[in-house]
Amino acid sequence: MNVLDSLRQFLATELRVANGATLDPELALIQSGAIDSIELMQVVGFLESEFGIKVDDTEILPKNLRSLSRMVAFVESKREGTNPVSGT
Repeated sequence: MNVLDSLRQFLATELRVANGATLDPELALIQSGAIDSIELMQVVGFLESEFGIKVDDTEILPKNLRSLSRMVAFVESKREGTNPVSGT
Protein backbone atom coordinates (compact mmCIF):
# COMPACT_ATOMS: atom_id res chain seq x y z
CA MET A 1 0.00 0.00 0.00
CA ASN A 2 1.38 3.42 -0.90
CA VAL A 3 1.66 6.39 1.47
CA LEU A 4 -1.51 8.11 0.23
CA ASP A 5 -3.64 4.98 0.54
CA SER A 6 -2.23 4.26 4.01
CA LEU A 7 -3.04 7.78 5.16
CA ARG A 8 -6.56 7.60 3.77
CA GLN A 9 -7.16 4.26 5.45
CA PHE A 10 -5.86 5.61 8.78
CA LEU A 11 -8.12 8.66 8.56
CA ALA A 12 -11.15 6.56 7.68
CA THR A 13 -10.69 3.73 10.17
CA GLU A 14 -8.77 5.17 13.12
CA LEU A 15 -9.94 8.78 13.14
CA ARG A 16 -13.30 8.05 11.53
CA VAL A 17 -13.03 10.99 9.15
CA ALA A 18 -16.09 11.18 6.93
CA ASN A 19 -15.09 10.13 3.40
CA GLY A 20 -11.55 9.61 4.69
CA ALA A 21 -10.90 6.84 2.18
CA THR A 22 -11.57 9.19 -0.74
CA LEU A 23 -10.35 12.57 0.52
CA ASP A 24 -8.96 14.93 -2.09
CA PRO A 25 -5.17 14.88 -1.63
CA GLU A 26 -5.07 18.69 -1.88
CA LEU A 27 -7.73 19.33 0.80
CA ALA A 28 -6.43 21.51 3.65
CA LEU A 29 -7.24 19.08 6.44
CA ILE A 30 -7.41 21.37 9.48
CA GLN A 31 -8.75 24.42 7.65
CA SER A 32 -11.56 22.36 6.13
CA GLY A 33 -12.46 20.82 9.48
CA ALA A 34 -11.67 17.28 8.33
CA ILE A 35 -9.35 16.87 11.35
CA ASP A 36 -8.39 18.99 14.34
CA SER A 37 -4.97 19.69 15.83
CA ILE A 38 -5.15 16.74 18.23
CA GLU A 39 -5.95 14.41 15.35
CA LEU A 40 -3.07 15.92 13.38
CA MET A 41 -0.73 14.80 16.14
CA GLN A 42 -2.23 11.30 15.87
CA VAL A 43 -1.47 11.41 12.15
CA VAL A 44 2.13 12.39 12.94
CA GLY A 45 2.40 9.40 15.27
CA PHE A 46 0.98 7.18 12.54
CA LEU A 47 3.51 8.49 10.01
CA GLU A 48 6.35 7.74 12.40
CA SER A 49 5.23 4.21 13.23
CA GLU A 50 3.96 3.21 9.80
CA PHE A 51 6.85 4.55 7.74
CA GLY A 52 9.73 4.37 10.20
CA ILE A 53 10.46 8.08 10.16
CA LYS A 54 11.08 10.59 12.92
CA VAL A 55 9.14 13.84 12.74
CA ASP A 56 10.98 16.61 14.56
CA ASP A 57 8.93 19.29 16.33
CA THR A 58 10.35 21.86 13.89
CA GLU A 59 8.87 19.86 10.99
CA ILE A 60 5.28 20.05 12.23
CA LEU A 61 4.37 22.82 9.82
CA PRO A 62 1.63 23.42 7.26
CA LYS A 63 4.30 23.15 4.54
CA ASN A 64 4.72 19.50 5.52
CA LEU A 65 1.35 18.45 6.92
CA ARG A 66 -1.39 20.69 5.52
CA SER A 67 -2.82 18.13 3.10
CA LEU A 68 -2.46 14.48 2.21
CA SER A 69 -0.33 15.37 -0.81
CA ARG A 70 2.05 17.38 1.37
CA MET A 71 2.23 14.54 3.88
CA VAL A 72 3.07 12.09 1.10
CA ALA A 73 5.85 14.36 -0.18
CA PHE A 74 7.12 14.83 3.38
CA VAL A 75 7.24 11.08 4.09
CA GLU A 76 8.95 10.39 0.78
CA SER A 77 11.57 13.06 1.43
CA LYS A 78 12.24 11.63 4.90
CA ARG A 79 12.55 8.10 3.53
CA GLU A 80 14.94 9.28 0.83
CA GLY A 81 17.03 11.08 3.41
CA THR A 82 16.55 14.49 1.85
CA ASN A 83 16.03 17.49 4.05
CA PRO A 84 12.29 18.18 4.38
CA VAL A 85 11.04 21.66 5.05
CA SER A 86 11.63 22.61 8.66
CA GLY A 87 11.38 25.71 10.76
CA THR A 88 15.13 26.13 10.94
